[in-house]
Amino acid sequence: MRIPLYIEFSGKNVLIIGGGGVGTSRAKKFLEAGANVKVLSLEFSDELKELEKEGKVELIKGNAFDENILEPLIAWSNMVTVAIGNLEINDIVERIARKYKVLVNLANDAERTEVVVPFEGEVEGIRFAVTTEGKSGVVARKVRDTFQRMLEEDDETIYFLRAMDHLKKYMKSKNVPVQMRMKLYFVISSDPEFRRLVKEENIKGARLLAEKLVKEYLSGEREIDESLVRIQF
Repeated sequence: MRIPLYIEFSGKNVLIIGGGGVGTSRAKKFLEAGANVKVLSLEFSDELKELEKEGKVELIKGNAFDENILEPLIAWSNMVTVAIGNLEINDIVERIARKYKVLVNLANDAERTEVVVPFEGEVEGIRFAVTTEGKSGVVARKVRDTFQRMLEEDDETIYFLRAMDHLKKYMKSKNVPVQMRMKLYFVISSDPEFRRLVKEENIKGARLLAEKLVKEYLSGEREIDESLVRIQF
């Protein structure tokens, strides 16, 4: 079963098999993430050729079915993406990848792929990814765009994020123990006055109140309502 993860790819090695449209798209995606990218193909898009001129990607002209070429490239990789239509290459790639414990993304087989590359969105540091597990890229993109618009128009959530980010940094700066921090995140975020200030876009007021509540809970002036913590978990 696949689980959603965000993985740091800066400095990782990625091999793309296929220099067409899909291969170009995947290469650009991993380049943007800071990965080292090599593309193996018999032909390359003009965009990939331009990226090679800029020193951003290494293009290797060769037949992916030639294991003398393919195996050392997979051994170099942390992940390999297959972006050609010929499904026969998948067995070969998977066999070699298992040998070197390399992750496999099959852009040509959504059901079989080990790694899914989803459609992504981001608003003020809130990142999200959408996939339909191969059912429809069009629908996945539509859902991504819907989430994007919803967050862009939801000012209250953005202000809530800013206030909670301040609360997290404040408690860490005061060396509040992690178990206490976890409780206070839920208790303070549920405080009616805190939520009212956020809703009114009074971020300064929400931040000051959060700091005041932290001090009161730590000093024992206020008691933590454990039921709030249990409900949130």
